[in-house]
Amino acid sequence: MPSKTLPDRVVRLTTASNPVEAHLLEQALRDEGIKSHVVGDYLDAGVGDVPGLYPEVWVHEDDLARAQEILRRHQASHAEDAAEEPEA
Repeated sequence: MPSKTLPDRVVRLTTASNPVEAHLLEQALRDEGIKSHVVGDYLDAGVGDVPGLYPEVWVHEDDLARAQEILRRHQASHAEDAAEEPEA
């Protein structure tokens, strides 16, 4: 019997370093037609800057491979932008 994909089967794509990064990635995924959800982006609001509390981006397991490719492109693009910024 073929296995059915559960509609609520989501997996963590990545852990972001901050909420802004998480939401930028969420927007990049949305622009490519992939639904995603940021989890934990406001955890630091109640307790302050606590190590280990980082936002995560989750996607449906069927979109994981495409989302990983978008994540790689997104990270490469930001690395190029950082390399082009003049040092202060």
